[in-house]
Amino acid sequence: MKGLVATILLYALICLPSASVTAQSAGYGDAMRWYEREALKGVAKAQFLLGLLYQRGAGLRKQDPERAYEWFLKAAAQGHPRAQFKIASALQSGRGVAKDLKLAHAWYRRSAAFGVSEAQYNLGYMLLNGEGVARSPERAARRYDEAARGGFGPAQLALGYLYLTGTGVPLDIADAWAWFRAAETRHTAGAAEARKSSGERLSQFDLKRGETLAASRLKK
Repeated sequence: MKGLVATILLYALICLPSASVTAQSAGYGDAMRWYEREALKGVAKAQFLLGLLYQRGAGLRKQDPERAYEWFLKAAAQGHPRAQFKIASALQSGRGVAKDLKLAHAWYRRSAAFGVSEAQYNLGYMLLNGEGVARSPERAARRYDEAARGGFGPAQLALGYLYLTGTGVPLDIADAWAWFRAAETRHTAGAAEARKSSGERLSQFDLKRGETLAASRLKK
């Protein structure tokens, strides 16, 4: 039964992160005990989920980023991709642990190796802005491209701006328009405005090329 409660709460954590449900009504206490029992056995998934409970303060009086980091680190050390992403995010922001951009970059690379789009996107951001690593618009573009082709809207939007400005990639407004269109279908904030604005700069021929590019990406 407790395993079922934990599964239901996992859904709530992932799909309803801002839900204002009391610990008593949702049974967070049972879930935390169940996750902790499994986490202490060394189960990486349980360690990660326990970290989520501490990070979001579910079943607690307040959020506990330090404890969250501890459990994420245990799961990350076992190769859990999402936990590796959480470790990198904490190190980048300095939440729950001392800020360390170089180490954050290293953990993002581990997570990205498993195809975590958010990690690829954040690597692109760090490379574009020279955070914890030498600035390289070209490498940033490649990271954004990986995440964008995986369907991650923010990466599609960012890659569109790179093509729009010729940063790290050849300037190509039609390609930028196509990426903005892809991001728009993902309901990414700012994508619709970027598509409209860039479209005003295109000839009918280039707009048609952009539509063809967008159509091929939306099929994936």
